[in-house]
Order: sequence, then structure tokens, then C-alpha cells
Amino acid sequence: MGNIYLRVKGIIEKDGKYLLIKRWVDDRIPDPFIWEFVDMEVNFGEAPDEAMLRAMEEILSTEGKIERIAYTWSSMIGDSQCIGIAYICSIEDEGNIVLGEEYDGWEWVEKEKFPDYIENRYILKDLEGAGL
Repeated sequence: MGNIYLRVKGIIEKDGKYLLIKRWVDDRIPDPFIWEFVDMEVNFGEAPDEAMLRAMEEILSTEGKIERIAYTWSSMIGDSQCIGIAYICSIEDEGNIVLGEEYDGWEWVEKEKFPDYIENRYILKDLEGAGL
């Protein structure tokens, strides 16, 4: 029997733009960074909402607020299944954002520009289905 794990994704919106962060993936490839939303695995015994708030604090070093659920997703990787909840979130002060060393920057992006940043076609399809 395989493993099941739960992830949360924070689609942080401010003034019609969305926060994308550039995360290091692998030094062995020509472009070792990918653009993504705040994303984190939920710990055992932790509520998904708590994990989303923790993710914003740990990744961005700032507090955030959950506005609503945008969509859910499920994917298979080998014998593991990932189930995810994507939230629309907000942060009070972007001036407080301090990323950890596995990140190489952040940018506010209009939703029409998502395909210029996000390479994963499944994420783009989910965003479109959620009206983003």
C-alpha cells in the first residue's frame, strides 16, 4: 500500500496581483529555480488551515490570512498520492517578506502572466478552473 500525504498551497493576492516565489530545485539542471506559490506539506495531526498559516510564516517570514479555498487537487507520484488544498490568501505588509536560503526572489504577477512563470500545465489548468 502506498503513502498519502496532504499539501497546502497559498495563492496570495494583493491589488489584483499574485505572489510567486522562486525556489531552488536542483543545481544539476541549467535553470535550477522554478516559480511557484507558497506551498508546504501538512504535518500529522495539523489542520490544513494551520499548515497554510505556518507556511506563510515559515517561507515568507510574515503573517498571512486565509480568505477562502480556491481549489483542491490530487496527483500520483510512484506509489504515493498527494492531495492538496489551494487557498486564496492575503498578507498585510509585503515589506516584511524575508525568504529562506532555498529561495531566490519573489514577484507580484498578474494572473494573465501565470503561463510566463509557471511551467506545470496541471497547476495552470487548476488555476483556470478556479477562475484565476
